[in-house]
Amino acid sequence: EGHAEAHALSSRSVFSGQEQPLSNHLARLLYRSAQEALARVTTHAGARRLRFSFDYRQTEVVMSIEDDGVPSNAELLFEHTPGEALAMPPFLETEQTTSDVELANAVMHRLRGMVESMGGMLTLNSGLEQGTQVQVHLPYQAQEPREERPEPAVQTTIANPAVKISVLIVASQAVSRAGLHRLLESYPDLDVVGEAADSMQAVSETAELLPQVVLIDAQLPGEQTLETLRQLRQLNPAIHVLLLADREREELLYEALRAGASGYILKDIAPDELAHAVRLVARGEMLVQPHMATRLLARLGGHERASQESLTARERDVLQLLARGLRNKEIAARLIVSERTVNFHLANIYAKLHVSGRTEALSKALERGLLKV
Repeated sequence: EGHAEAHALSSRSVFSGQEQPLSNHLARLLYRSAQEALARVTTHAGARRLRFSFDYRQTEVVMSIEDDGVPSNAELLFEHTPGEALAMPPFLETEQTTSDVELANAVMHRLRGMVESMGGMLTLNSGLEQGTQVQVHLPYQAQEPREERPEPAVQTTIANPAVKISVLIVASQAVSRAGLHRLLESYPDLDVVGEAADSMQAVSETAELLPQVVLIDAQLPGEQTLETLRQLRQLNPAIHVLLLADREREELLYEALRAGASGYILKDIAPDELAHAVRLVARGEMLVQPHMATRLLARLGGHERASQESLTARERDVLQLLARGLRNKEIAARLIVSERTVNFHLANIYAKLHVSGRTEALSKALERGLLKV
């Protein structure tokens, strides 16, 4: 919708089917395919309309991006059987070694290969009546490619490697980012997918890379640590955020957990314990080091009732509809608000109830009598 608005296109987004969980790699591949398809729309002659659809089917998810423009003759189209050998697009009659169109075609070749390696299908079709359409089919149980990213020069061989946990590192100092990156990458089951130096970059990288765990250095300038945490939770209420602090700061610990952090650990932690902490929060567990837990529990006990009573009337409405099994877009339609507003209310509910997801929120809400039976 933002892309359509920026280029003066009318837009419509349609979601259908019963929402299914998507693996991290599946979500990233869908996101990257959508990103590339949208980039092409502005090069299509006469494009005035943009349509996006996302369909959860029984065994696969199908994403479609369609516009009513006409592509250039040099733009690559896939209109044949998946897996069939492709002839490379002809070089343009120009002195340039590589054109933007050729680069875009190469990216689409790469994306199509990745989709097919997971048992899916990527098609690009064009016609005078229907315009141009990019459609991606991906099975839920798709096998991830064995070589998603270049392998390091030296790597320990594991007979049956576990699925890697993707991590984004957020720290203002380049030395800290580099040290944490090298440390975490030394563990075969941890995959550092990116780094960020400030709040804005952290949100941007999280939206694009979709990490499972965001590791934040609590020494970000000013009040950026908590603000970054809140923005990440608003972006994705289910994200797991782990704070790394240089000293015990009871107020920061309390506020961080209220804002939805999954854990709070000190920098004097051993490397193996840090890796273990990342694994724990990736599984959805809360982590606070034992010597800080007692004081935290004492403080939380005094605020438990206040947190329950701090839910606004609209947050209670959202919680009640959530208990009826409605999805975010259905809740938005029922309350006549945007889906983004619903996500914002959910993030606040999770923070106030000190939970990390829907199931835990509903369980705690029932326990506290917040839901009408």
